Amino acid sequence: MTDLDALARPFKLVALDLDGTLLNAESEVSEADAQALRDFAHAGGVVVLASGRMTDNIRPFYDSLGLDGPTIAYNGALTRTSAAEGATVILETSLPARYADELIDYTEREHLQLNYYHEEKLYAREEPSLRRFADLYSAQTGAVFHFLPDLHRFRGCEPTKLIIVTDPTVPGHPDPRHRDELYAVWKQRWGEQVTVMRTNPEYLEFYHCEASKGRALLAVADHYGIDPSLTLAFGDNFNDVSMLRAAGCGVAVANANEEAKAMADWVSSLTNDEHAVADAIEKLVRPEA
Repeated sequence: MTDLDALARPFKLVALDLDGTLLNAESEVSEADAQALRDFAHAGGVVVLASGRMTDNIRPFYDSLGLDGPTIAYNGALTRTSAAEGATVILETSLPARYADELIDYTEREHLQLNYYHEEKLYAREEPSLRRFADLYSAQTGAVFHFLPDLHRFRGCEPTKLIIVTDPTVPGHPDPRHRDELYAVWKQRWGEQVTVMRTNPEYLEFYHCEASKGRALLAVADHYGIDPSLTLAFGDNFNDVSMLRAAGCGVAVANANEEAKAMADWVSSLTNDEHAVADAIEKLVRPEA
């Protein structure tokens, strides 16, 4: 029996990260992957899109697929049912106010871009010298900013998540304002109290310590009465590790980082530009006996 034979089963739910996994280099879903997901859904399966993006920046991909399904947004901090079910909240885990308030003060003092997500809207300080970071984020995710003179009105609030958007780390040229250097500072400061996560090269994200794609995946499976062993998840990055571990079978695409590959049950030989999702669905999803 091959490893694939051991992993294959009649999966009822497929959860997919977007950037670097389902989306190709042009930020599009290939027709092969789209057709595989449509076939899975039409056979009764649940397709779940899971991303660090906001809900409104995930839903258009369902439209392009011609499907509907639940959203795991903000890397698991907010999970909703399908649009047909009213997009009601399944699970929400916001960042405690004391941590958010500290980041508001820090980023204002250090003149860093802070994305503040509250009640499904994205806010930031209106600061011309930081606009390039907001423009970069909008270009990468489609998110719309609401700019304010400052973020002080949110003191005491619990945001869904926060992101410091800054320059990527340059190997051999350390800079305390760059992404990985900032990660080291905040990971040491807060330890396990807050999830401090590196995603895109420019993003340093902050979440409630219990918020994760893995926890959200299990909540979605429970909502739809699906045994976790019959869930199949795809990912490529640090923020996908919990989902790959929580799923009945976790698949890392060939372009995934080493941590994601190490936690996956199977590593595809194909990248996100080579229809890895369609190939894995064909090999792993079996009809019920």
